[in-house]
Amino acid sequence: MILLVVLLWGGLLTVLSANPRDRSAADFQAALRAGQVTYVIYEHGGEDGDVRGLRWSTGSLFWYRVKGLTEPTRRRPDLMIDPGTTASRPVVRWVSSKDARFGPFPNWPFKVPVPSVDWLVKVAWIAAFVIMIGTARPRLGSRWAWFWLFTIGEIGAILFLFFEPRALWRGLGPQEPAPRRMSGRYGCLAAIGLNWLVLALFYSGLFGGVQALLEVLNRS
Repeated sequence: MILLVVLLWGGLLTVLSANPRDRSAADFQAALRAGQVTYVIYEHGGEDGDVRGLRWSTGSLFWYRVKGLTEPTRRRPDLMIDPGTTASRPVVRWVSSKDARFGPFPNWPFKVPVPSVDWLVKVAWIAAFVIMIGTARPRLGSRWAWFWLFTIGEIGAILFLFFEPRALWRGLGPQEPAPRRMSGRYGCLAAIGLNWLVLALFYSGLFGGVQALLEVLNRS
């Protein structure tokens, strides 16, 4: 249960950070002066001194980006942090623009953009993977099927903790095996389909709407 909660929390923080709300560079500087900024992520364009994107948070659940940064640009003063005018010392990280995207393999458990949570999510994902490998006969699919769901499937670790070795809502009582366990081949196909579904949800703007709702609740 603890592993599942950690992975769900880490996944939520990751998708919210990757679906920030648009703000201006002036808004970023105003938040810095007010001491509201806790985390800053600069995306570099592959050359020294170039900035391709800027995201920042004013709390784990609230993420923003400077709109209009579609091409690499030199470090403008309004994009940088001036220690002389900053009321707080946010955590700053430089990443490649490719690191901000979901891909065919799950990099999100190792790139959670919150320093106090990232190492917990890494440990939880690795622990879930070790538990899966050590399970002699998973109930819903073979270990190869779960291997593909863990890797290509993006959220296989979360699904495994929900459904194996018994469904979470069934409590501690024994459960019968599924009538037809997934083989490695079908697990790979299911993982590809799950990866597409995760990507579709990611690019649909759904999580941007979730963040807007969180902002409304925070103000009320």
